[in-house]
Amino acid sequence: MPYRPTPRLSPHRYLSTEHVRNPEFGCPVAALGTEMSRQAPAVRRVAARRIKEAIDVVCRQSADCGQPGVHELTLVTVATMTGAVVLARAIDEEALSKSVLKAAREHLAVVAN
Repeated sequence: MPYRPTPRLSPHRYLSTEHVRNPEFGCPVAALGTEMSRQAPAVRRVAARRIKEAIDVVCRQSADCGQPGVHELTLVTVATMTGAVVLARAIDEEALSKSVLKAAREHLAVVAN
């Protein structure tokens, strides 16, 4: 079954092999983010808005959203999730790709607790 994005950004689902294998159904930032620096300002503004929306969605999933330090933790969470998917897609060795996803999931689970 293809990856289907949801309004809730679950690290387990986002950091899945299905998401990595189906960029056309997944996060546009993970799929196209590395190309954004070469785009026109209007395109970059739209991308920035989508990234801010993703950050807001992740923050709102925390009962502590709005508390000191939570915004920074949310930024790290979104950057970790997005970066792990970008790396997993770039790696041509399936075992290493899966290891990147697993390491990111485990790291985020520790940080969340």
